[in-house]
Amino acid sequence: MAGLLTIPRELRDRIYDWTLSDTLASFQSRVLQRERKTIEYTPSEPETLFGDNSVQFPAHTSLPPAHGLLHTTRQIRYEFLDSIRRLGTVRYEVDLVERKDCGTLAPTWVSVPCLPCFTDRIDVLSVNWRARHSRTSSIATSVGDSQYYVRNAFHGSLALLQRFIERGIYLLSKKKRAKLHIGLLEIHINLSGTELDNEEEIQRFAEEACVYVDDYLLGVYNLIDYAEDRQTLNEQFEMLVSKIDRVQIHANGALHREWDLSQAIARREEHSRNADVREEESEGDGNMAI
Repeated sequence: MAGLLTIPRELRDRIYDWTLSDTLASFQSRVLQRERKTIEYTPSEPETLFGDNSVQFPAHTSLPPAHGLLHTTRQIRYEFLDSIRRLGTVRYEVDLVERKDCGTLAPTWVSVPCLPCFTDRIDVLSVNWRARHSRTSSIATSVGDSQYYVRNAFHGSLALLQRFIERGIYLLSKKKRAKLHIGLLEIHINLSGTELDNEEEIQRFAEEACVYVDDYLLGVYNLIDYAEDRQTLNEQFEMLVSKIDRVQIHANGALHREWDLSQAIARREEHSRNADVREEESEGDGNMAI
């Protein structure tokens, strides 16, 4: 009986390339997308949840189409991994959807429609950040009071990004923990089909996102009052800057801002020291006035 190893290597390479370009079953099947852990809340008065606690991760995720090739023979595994190495720049794409209706927000990691990464480095992780104002078939959802819309959108997204980096495309598996590194994180803001779909609003939204990135990198967590939440974000920050070299925000197809994370920890520490000095000076001025 003819098998994969009986056909010419050139044809096997084409099969490997085709398999690498295929999508996850959870992206193709709405049933698999909906099979996820749920958060109970009242639609009219949703409980405000934060960060990782606000995200509904799937009960399980699909293995990549190429997973079986890695568990057949040593020769096929070697050839398959060699095909990945010959790809050059590894670019990985994901979708992140925001849903806002009935006073709720749902940042949603809907799909992983590009190359499943079997290496320990992704050169470019491209995130298409879309806005929707209706129900979505999602694999992860965040809910919260509408007044925290922007905050939850940002921090819910960070929780998903952290899980992705820590555990790879499996999300719930720990197989890739502490291995994955990202050269460039591209965030593409997509507001097409919403009431914000015009150049002025897109630029305003992009600038607002940039302000949140600036604050996050400096450790300024507005509207976050609990020390436990702040500690969680600090630990998340240290993990992310150790795994990502650069971050870009694109608006309407054009680069809006870029951050080099190599000095992010040093800049945060300097900002914290300056803030302490300003606070001490302010307290001193207050005592003198008395």
